[in-house]
Amino acid sequence: MTNRLNDAVGAAKDVYETAAVGAVGAATTAKTTAFDVAKAVAGIAATIGALGFDDVLGWVGLARKRSPLATLAFFGAGVAVGAGVAMLLSPTSGEALRRDILTRLDGLKRQATRGVEQAERQVQSKVGGAVDAVKGAVSSSETGNSHYGIEGGRQGGESGHHLS
Repeated sequence: MTNRLNDAVGAAKDVYETAAVGAVGAATTAKTTAFDVAKAVAGIAATIGALGFDDVLGWVGLARKRSPLATLAFFGAGVAVGAGVAMLLSPTSGEALRRDILTRLDGLKRQATRGVEQAERQVQSKVGGAVDAVKGAVSSSETGNSHYGIEGGRQGGESGHHLS
């Protein structure tokens, strides 16, 4: 029985030593894994810290900064879609709707034509006034200044208006 007891104690010692070595190895592995996890978490935190709000919005297809031209284009597209839906859902017949649209377009055309004609009249009156003022300044300078015109003492018959 002593042999059996010695064999059992020896086997228990072997199991204990194997368990101790395994526990040390497991502790080392757990420690290494914990350090690796800590490094990964620190890397993720650094990456998140470096990200801007615009980057996150870009990932989901949004943008915080938009040019005014893009905003205007989206607004125009919305107006066009709204007008199309309004035409489709209007209670009038197609012929009456077309006649109404053409009447309104003709009215807008007449307004635009009147506006252009009025602008042309204003420009012509301002330009005409400026031309008259320049003519008056030139005629007064020609009569009061002998610098322009025929100058005495020139050789070769040069005459005319010369600027010097």
